[in-house]
Amino acid sequence: MAVVKLDVRGLNHPEPLERSVAAFEKLGRGDVLHLVIHRYPVPLLKLAQSRGLVCETAQKSEEEFHLFFAFDGALCRSARETAGV
Repeated sequence: MAVVKLDVRGLNHPEPLERSVAAFEKLGRGDVLHLVIHRYPVPLLKLAQSRGLVCETAQKSEEEFHLFFAFDGALCRSARETAGV
């Protein structure tokens, strides 16, 4: 399992969405995207679901969300536990 971390906190719309979608396109079946973002990204979650991705989410503060995307929910949980969030 490869975990790719992408921190888009503080970037203006639509850059976080564009970078996240680009990362989705590179994601392999056994990989996880660990996204750190400053708001809860509802449109991105819908895009991920339409691509067959599942997501685990952890909120560390009002402006720090950690989202783990993969094609397998068990990989998301494992990456979240490993990251400690």
